[in-house]
Amino acid sequence: MIRSLPSLVFIVISLSFASAQPSPLRGTARQDVQPAKLLIAFASTRERWDPPYPKIHFYEHDGVSKGKMLESIDTISKGVNNSRGDMHPALSADGRYCAFASQLGVANGGQSEIWDRKEKKLIDLPSVHWLLKTHQMSATLSADGKLLAFAAWAWPGTSGRWNCFLYDVPGKKVLDLPKLNRESFDQRMPAISADGHFLAYVSNAKGGVGLTDIYLYDLKEKTTIALPEMNSKSTDFQPALSGDGRLIAFASDRPGGVGNRDIYLHDRVDKKFLPLTGVNSIAAEQSPSLSADGRYLAFVSERLSGAGERDIYLYDRVTQKLLPTPGLNSKQDDFDPCVIVLK
Repeated sequence: MIRSLPSLVFIVISLSFASAQPSPLRGTARQDVQPAKLLIAFASTRERWDPPYPKIHFYEHDGVSKGKMLESIDTISKGVNNSRGDMHPALSADGRYCAFASQLGVANGGQSEIWDRKEKKLIDLPSVHWLLKTHQMSATLSADGKLLAFAAWAWPGTSGRWNCFLYDVPGKKVLDLPKLNRESFDQRMPAISADGHFLAYVSNAKGGVGLTDIYLYDLKEKTTIALPEMNSKSTDFQPALSGDGRLIAFASDRPGGVGNRDIYLHDRVDKKFLPLTGVNSIAAEQSPSLSADGRYLAFVSERLSGAGERDIYLYDRVTQKLLPTPGLNSKQDDFDPCVIVLK
């Protein structure tokens, strides 16, 4: 069984098998490339642990060993007893916009939000906010901030189960995703590539390899791409994409891993797994996030050496090392990281 993150009503986990030789990084991410300035958005219960209502925090890192906490998104919401919980942040390429899933109180469903860090305000999302009692999870954002993808439970006019949706932010409308959602099954945990071309998601539909499989949906061709060479007979979930959708990081409880749940990285073009030396431990690893260039991997681990029960780790695929992240983690739960390279 997959252990859930802190017990907020609608929190669900919004939580390597490698070749012998390291695979070269794509694009400019080579051994001679200098470290990059990073921005990490993540959820944490460090300020409100009992009961656990997480907030979104921002952290800046130099790509080597130094970092500092920045601001957070205030969760004090008028009229709901200050009981808003935010999680699963996703950043635009410039770091200005942050999409996340939010719950207003214990009686309402969750909804997707986008925070403008420059203007310090939430963006109005008509057609997304109109049903507060519809649970929405796993908000994900394209690099330009114009496409918002999310999963919703019992969305009107659908099968009544988990389904994936795509929202045109400037156009203020939900877009069609023909043949992605399937009746009687769940489609959830969407992850959109930075270029807005591909949408990864998890489904338990019949015909897959295992208990849950990861699929890729081509947003331009409106077609679904199965990944049988990547999926296993076990539970494969929590996909994260590189900027062009070529690399897929995900969590799996498949046998043969280091711990009971590990993170894997797959090159879907070359159809092979890439090394993640030093990423996995005997504890549970989950919730991966890839920078657009595929160099940096942020993830959550429950290893005992961490500051809290769940901590965020940062991995550099060039140096093949975990990077120090001073001040990032707390004694409480820190989870759902999103990492981007700031230009």
